[in-house]
Parts: sequence; C-alpha cells; structure tokens
Amino acid sequence: MKKTVLTFVVLFVAQLGFSGELDSILNKARVSTEKKNYSEAIREHETYIKLSKGENLKDVYIEVANCYFYQNKKETAVNYIKDAISKYGFTEEDFIYSSILDEKLSSYALSVVYDDYFKLRKKYLATLN
Repeated sequence: MKKTVLTFVVLFVAQLGFSGELDSILNKARVSTEKKNYSEAIREHETYIKLSKGENLKDVYIEVANCYFYQNKKETAVNYIKDAISKYGFTEEDFIYSSILDEKLSSYALSVVYDDYFKLRKKYLATLN
C-alpha cells in the first residue's frame, strides 16, 4: 500500500513539474510575440504544441497564426486557422468574438476559409464521436 501511495505521489509531482515547464514555454512564446520577435514566438509555440500532446490547442494555433500574419505569411496563417477549425473546433463565432485572433487576420482568413469552413467543421465534429 505504501509503495502504491508513494508511486502516485511521485507521478503527481512529476506531472506538476512538466505542467510548469509547459507553462513556461507558452509564457516565453507570448513574451516573444509582445516583443514582436515572431520567429522566436513561433518556435516556442511549436515546442509547446509538440510537448502538450494534443490538448485543446485552439488558442495556441490562433496565436501562431497571428505571428505568421504579422510576418506577412498569410497562407501559413490561414493554414493554422484551418487546423484550429478541424482539430480543435474553432467556430465562425470565434472569428468574430475571439480576443486572441488579430482583427485583420480574422477578416482575411474568414474570406479565404469560408468555402471550406463546413468541411473543416465536419472533420472536427467527426473526432467527437
């Protein structure tokens, strides 16, 4: 019994450490974005995405899209938004009300994605079953 409890305590502490590391990476990405160091921000976001193992990353994908948009890489930015729709359920309402998505990118991306939106959305909904 003691070994079982000890094992759970060790796993819990290890998980807390890993969670703290992820938070640190995401924080570094956001600071880099604020400093307009978009290449560094993208690298940090990508590291976070790889380490987070598919958690709900909708907002992170939008943050990466913003960085690419600020670098005038609109096609890549739109691809990240498409991934946010198909993998994490980014919605039409998110285009309008998101406090994270850059307003200019929102207008641009919605016009580009609109014809494919329902196909992308259907792909996301299929993952819920």
